[in-house]
Amino acid sequence: MFDQADVVMSLLDQQVQRMSAEGFTATHQTGAVEVTVNGHRRLTGLSIDPGILGMGAHEVAQMINETISAASDYAEECITADVAELADSIADALAAMRDLPPPA
Repeated sequence: MFDQADVVMSLLDQQVQRMSAEGFTATHQTGAVEVTVNGHRRLTGLSIDPGILGMGAHEVAQMINETISAASDYAEECITADVAELADSIADALAAMRDLPPPA
C-alpha cells in the first residue's frame, strides 16, 4: 500500500518540478519581443529588440503584455495536458491501492 502512496507522491513531486523547470516561450507577432514563463506562469525570460524602444513606453508595454499573455496561454494548454495525464496516473495508482489486501 505504501508503495502506491509513494508512487502518487512521486508523480506529484515530478509535476511540481516540471512546472518550475519547464519554460514556455512566445514571440510577439512582430518578432520584437520574446517572453518565457514557467509552469507557474512566472516570467523567467524577456527579450526586447532595442529597435522598438523608440516607439514609446505605452506601445512597448503593450507588446510585452500581449506576449506575456500568449506565453501564459501556451503554458496553460501544456499544463492542462500534463495534469490530465497526471490524473490518469494517480487514478491508476489509487486503483491499485484499492485492490491490495489490508495490512496484516
